[in-house]
Amino acid sequence: MTDSDEPIRVPVLFQLGWFRWLPLSAMDLEEILHRFPGTDRQEVVLAQRVWNARRTGADLDRTLAPDVLGDSLPSAPAWPDPTGPTGDPDDEQAYQDELADHQQRVNEYDEVTNRLGIPPVRTAEQVLDLMIQLRLVEVDTTDGNEVLRLAANPPLPTEVLPLSPEQRAMEDKGRWSSRYGRLAQRVLRLFVDEPSGDLSRVTMATSLDRLAAATDSDPEDVRHAVQALVEEGDFSAHRQGAPIDAERLVPHQRFDLVVDPDRFYTDRISVQLTRPVERSDY
Repeated sequence: MTDSDEPIRVPVLFQLGWFRWLPLSAMDLEEILHRFPGTDRQEVVLAQRVWNARRTGADLDRTLAPDVLGDSLPSAPAWPDPTGPTGDPDDEQAYQDELADHQQRVNEYDEVTNRLGIPPVRTAEQVLDLMIQLRLVEVDTTDGNEVLRLAANPPLPTEVLPLSPEQRAMEDKGRWSSRYGRLAQRVLRLFVDEPSGDLSRVTMATSLDRLAAATDSDPEDVRHAVQALVEEGDFSAHRQGAPIDAERLVPHQRFDLVVDPDRFYTDRISVQLTRPVERSDY
């Protein structure tokens, strides 16, 4: 298997939308527990400290044993600090914008933890405690140690977080888009010349049944995938020249799926994704 064929693993927490509601260090902790399930809690904490230190370019004493090295390091932050300015005037403004965005993100998260009745989360260790509280990580104390594993069936953010009605609506919409995003990309590829990544057509006369056959999927799933493409703005569905809601289509009913080339090339960075994605649908 070549590098380009190596599967891209999409964490379950990402699939379920938790990346929007957890500090970034949670993804480190998820990756460690994915690779080494059943690890002692303190070992997970120390491994994350070393991982973070290496990522940030810290000068590490490589003669130390991993556990000793991890114990010598400070707790990693819940969120990485914004990259400092280089001195360039344009870069200074970009840094200030990033700093303001970072602070807004922390403030929004503090509101959520405050509604949960817990102190502000500032370190990776506190993030791990939060993940345990939210039932994203399971603790086994059978042998007297705190052995950690990723939850087999983690809850959705809307099931355990005190979200506002607006936040719940946004979460449901985002999760729906994620659920059918991969299939939407497969439908999109029917319009694309794979070697160049350019559009090979702008209109396709088709039906949900035909798209399902072309993508080896279910017509009802294709319906949602078409809706996802339409909601992104560069695709539209028409029947007899008039816009039509994909929700109203009968699976065998013919319609035209149309892409706006200008919006397609403006809004989409690239569709040349050749590496397979390793993820389980939920």
